Order: sequence, then C-alpha cells, then structure tokens
Amino acid sequence: MKHQKDFETAGEAMELLLDEFMADDYEAGVVFGGMLTTLMFRLIVSSPDTSTAIGMITSSMAAGAKLAAEYEENQETQH
Repeated sequence: MKHQKDFETAGEAMELLLDEFMADDYEAGVVFGGMLTTLMFRLIVSSPDTSTAIGMITSSMAAGAKLAAEYEENQETQH
C-alpha cells in the first residue's frame, strides 16, 4: 500500500508542477524536455543496472500510453 501511495503522491506533485509551469506561460515542449531529461538522469544513476533502468522506462511508457488512451476516450485530443 505504501508504494501505491508514494506513486500517487509523486504523480500528483508532477501534475501540480506542470500546471504551475503552464499557468506561468512556459513553453510546454521545453518544460517536458527538461523534466524528462532530469528524470532519466536520476533514474539511470540510481538504478543498480541497465536492465532495471530500461525496465522502469519501458513500464512507465506503457502505463503512460494506457492512461493517455483512456483519457482520449473522455477528452478532446490536445496535441
């Protein structure tokens, strides 16, 4: 249960930070690039090995794609 709470808290914090950047009129592509670069760096240097890092990246991409597909069913596409 703690892992799920940590996961949800991190996701919510990222959403709030993204909303703040967008409200301050930052360029979305630049913000996403900076955030992704930082996340990838931190993930790679903290992973015990390459396979673990690749597994986390792959898993996160799959989960994000699934959420996006569910979101697009209920919302107007924004890209």
